[in-house]
Amino acid sequence: MSDSREQDRQSVRRTVLMGALLIAFVAAWFGAGFLPIVPNDLDIFFWPSAQAALAGHPLAAYSHAPLDQYPNANQNGPVLLVPLTLIGTLVQSLGLMQTLYPRRAITLAFFSFFILLMAREGVAAIERLRGNRLAGRWRLLAYGALAAGPPVWQSLAGFGHIEQPFEVWFVLLAIRWLDADRPARSGVALGLAVLSRSIAGLYAIPIALHAWRRRPMAIPLMAIAASATALVGLLPFYLADPASLMTSLFTNRGLLIVGAGSIWTLSTGTVFEQVAQHYDVVFVALLALAANAWLAMRPGGLTGQRLFAALALTAASFVLLAKTVWPYYLMEIYVFATVWSAGAWRPKYGWQRLVLPPIAIAALGALAEFGSTPHLARDAVMLEGVAMFVLLGATFVWLLAAASGAAARSSISEV
Repeated sequence: MSDSREQDRQSVRRTVLMGALLIAFVAAWFGAGFLPIVPNDLDIFFWPSAQAALAGHPLAAYSHAPLDQYPNANQNGPVLLVPLTLIGTLVQSLGLMQTLYPRRAITLAFFSFFILLMAREGVAAIERLRGNRLAGRWRLLAYGALAAGPPVWQSLAGFGHIEQPFEVWFVLLAIRWLDADRPARSGVALGLAVLSRSIAGLYAIPIALHAWRRRPMAIPLMAIAASATALVGLLPFYLADPASLMTSLFTNRGLLIVGAGSIWTLSTGTVFEQVAQHYDVVFVALLALAANAWLAMRPGGLTGQRLFAALALTAASFVLLAKTVWPYYLMEIYVFATVWSAGAWRPKYGWQRLVLPPIAIAALGALAEFGSTPHLARDAVMLEGVAMFVLLGATFVWLLAAASGAAARSSISEV
């Protein structure tokens, strides 16, 4: 009886502790909304699209051109508009729609719950890879690394990219459902990831190679479900305003010039500048294909631990060869690399193997922050682009080598 009472007391203490941590987490994101950060993509692009929906024009999301450059920002699909419009009703009812910092604070507090959903799925992936449930401080550390790492704060609080937790969450769901032999659900999740952030289409490469190793016949079903999901999500917007949708999500990127943070800054003023401006994604895709093919050919194939290394390498391919590198681009690399390092780590590897990937990516985020400083001298921009390429390239090669040599352990059914 006394043992039962002690267990009950411990359960109550854990519940109280988790509740306190949740309140503190949401409060921290609410407070982050009042940081003296200039209007970012959340304020400049995402909110105007949500305001159009609140005004009774939900299909005008890609028709808004606040900077007279293109209808919406960053090739983002419409998934984000659903929760943003929902929270917009609250912000509007409070009379805070035109107040930058209170509106931002409420938004970040609301979306902090989706960060936790992403972290929860990441922790579940780590536990599948390790074959056991994390407990106590290890579980708390895993949640902390995934939900409160510097690149996460940098992306959402600094640049307002509240769509990235959705994107990563859906990718992690796609993997879990694929491993549970639910390829249709997996395809829907992948389609939603692409509708959250179009660059997520690159993750189809490692996920397809993973499916090929486990169950080749799942690939067509996944592809059909993902394509149908993306089509259903975009079709209403296309029918309402095809020109704006195509410009925002597809054609505009080729019109943007080479920017900071990229090795392509060295091409400025040369014949290669046009190649970088219009075809950088081709080089990104080729690098991602090469890295994934290499891992898929290792003994054991692209399964388990290697899958998450491949996701991190795929995200890193974009940062390495994109014509402009913004700090928030590193958020996906950080999450996938953290899942890989925690899931693959064993005491025999030493602590460096566990902490190096997330620390290295977070440090590169700080470097990218320097490169995105307005009015930076051209020489400094070029130096930062080269430094980013060399340092991230070294991390890329190290991760590729480490994942190549690790014994692949499968998720869920084969653990």
